[in-house]
Amino acid sequence: MQRYFASKDNNGNIIIANDDIFHITHVMRMKINDEFEINNDGDIFLCKIISLSPFKFDIIKETKENHELDGYIRLLYCLPKGEKTDLVIQKAVELGANEIVLINSTRSIAKITKENKDKKLIRFNKIIKEASEQSKRTILLKLTDVITFKELSNYKADVSFIAYENTSLTSEDLLNELSNIKGKTVNVIIGAEGGITLEELNIAKSLGYKEISLGKRILRSETACFYILSLLSFYMEN
Repeated sequence: MQRYFASKDNNGNIIIANDDIFHITHVMRMKINDEFEINNDGDIFLCKIISLSPFKFDIIKETKENHELDGYIRLLYCLPKGEKTDLVIQKAVELGANEIVLINSTRSIAKITKENKDKKLIRFNKIIKEASEQSKRTILLKLTDVITFKELSNYKADVSFIAYENTSLTSEDLLNELSNIKGKTVNVIIGAEGGITLEELNIAKSLGYKEISLGKRILRSETACFYILSLLSFYMEN
């Protein structure tokens, strides 16, 4: 069933954004008496359309559900080239991540600047909302900021990892680290196409980040995100 995120007005009434009303009436082509779900701060309501013009709905019942992981995943992703960021954000939502922090790293080809930041964040947050509705997330993933490695200290966690292709550690070492992450806040840094510089690695390690290996093969930056997020999701969900 189609789900939409909603908010409350000053009088405590649940309201749906105009874009979502357009989607309901023109894209989904719902009719009077058709049902849909709304998510208001994690409270899920089953609703029925009672009028199309103006758009009105009744709340039929509240449902209890929780599709979130037992823990908190913060992905710190060094900006890649092209539209890979869009894809990573979408899949991070589906895989249960709670927060994404974008990093303008040394080897990031595409940078987010003061001039284009606001426009990009609007698009990224639209992706987050749509992916959250599709995957039945209870809460919206946070897209916190665009930072440099020198600002990593602002993001505390119980466990912090940095993927590094030249590490001497193995996949088995990673699985041992993941065996006890349920209920914890986990940071994980994934580099851009060119990887992590030695200076950036040392900054992260000075803040308590542990090197991890994502296997014997060199992964694309977006694939590395999917790989580690899938593992984190598995260990927090089971």
